[in-house]
Amino acid sequence: MRVLMTVFANRSHLYNMVPLAWALTTAGHEVHIASHPDNVQAISDSGLTAVPVGNDLNIMALAQSTPREEMVNGGALTLNETRPEKLSWQYIHDVFAQYSQIYEYMADSTMTADLVAHARQWQPDLVIWDALTYAGPIAAEAVGAPHVRMLFGLDQWGRMRDHFNRLTGERAADDRHDPLADWLATKGEPHGVAFTESLVTGTTTLAVAPPWMSFPSEQPALSMRHLPFNGPAVLPDWLREAPSRPRVCLTLGLTLRELADDNVTLADFVNAVADIDADVVATFSAEQVAEIGDLPDNVRAVDFVPLHALLPSCAAIVHHGGGGTRTNAIRYGVPQLIVPNWLWDEGYVAERFAERGAALVTEVPDLTPDRLRDQLRRLIAEPSFKAAAEQIQKEYDALPSLTETVGELVRVADRGRSL
Repeated sequence: MRVLMTVFANRSHLYNMVPLAWALTTAGHEVHIASHPDNVQAISDSGLTAVPVGNDLNIMALAQSTPREEMVNGGALTLNETRPEKLSWQYIHDVFAQYSQIYEYMADSTMTADLVAHARQWQPDLVIWDALTYAGPIAAEAVGAPHVRMLFGLDQWGRMRDHFNRLTGERAADDRHDPLADWLATKGEPHGVAFTESLVTGTTTLAVAPPWMSFPSEQPALSMRHLPFNGPAVLPDWLREAPSRPRVCLTLGLTLRELADDNVTLADFVNAVADIDADVVATFSAEQVAEIGDLPDNVRAVDFVPLHALLPSCAAIVHHGGGGTRTNAIRYGVPQLIVPNWLWDEGYVAERFAERGAALVTEVPDLTPDRLRDQLRRLIAEPSFKAAAEQIQKEYDALPSLTETVGELVRVADRGRSL
């Protein structure tokens, strides 16, 4: 079958999709990945077929120039709000109104029109769309193809939608304004696509987080044992030898390397590990190393090292809670010290790991070198953290493989064609 995948121009979100794209390809299916032109090189570098649609997005440049309070989940209205007392109908209504504008920027009318045109020419049997790339369901519906929303973390959008639909049903019929439906109806109208709930959450959803971590949801979903992709990589010579003492990975991920929180300095991280009896591998760029100055003897700074090569030798990992990093940690049974970011689901997930006994958590306001140092020593010294991480790894290994997921996606496509 022909599978059209689409994602806005962000490497982390693209890398989330690459292993599935390759699983589909090696199973004999044709795969195209459509994205903004400034993502095309990253797609082709992964060995897959890129289709440029729309104009350059330059989203990281925009993020770097935007104050935190104006960013996604940085202001008063946040999609990752989970406190019941805050989740009124009006609050969720206003969240949808705000986020519709943000997601329209990430997949605007030009990108949508180009994607629809390609879908009409190529006629895919299935469309798989990144959960923030709302050109995808429009293009799928325009050509009558079933479509799957692929998550990159927890389903904040679907969780909020479930709440909103339930609360809307309790309101008077003339007081049920739905800004999300209005936006998607307007987005689909030029292409002959009317609003249905499938435009919000897909024909089905593909979950990349383990079920124990995820929100209860009313959305139909497939659960998958996700294989993290870390980008093109070369195994360094020093990683071919076993470490003589515990090894620790210190990473800020792809996103925070370019967009760090002002409350956390790199020196805080380095000072926290300076006198720990461990070999610390820190994924810092040359600019970041220059900002820090002299590094402690036990810290090796590398611009990039593939986590799938590094983590099997690690006793712990210190990171910001991002989806790709934590999935690598799950895959290799590594205890985690998480300083959660605020972008999506990092804080909630960090607490779930802590509840399972596989992680310790330090919130940004509580970050001090002493606290990080003490927690990291605990992770290395106390065997319960490793045991808990290995139990989570075992549960994760029991989830459906990529090969099994491809079979499920073929069935989704077959059911869609039969309707």
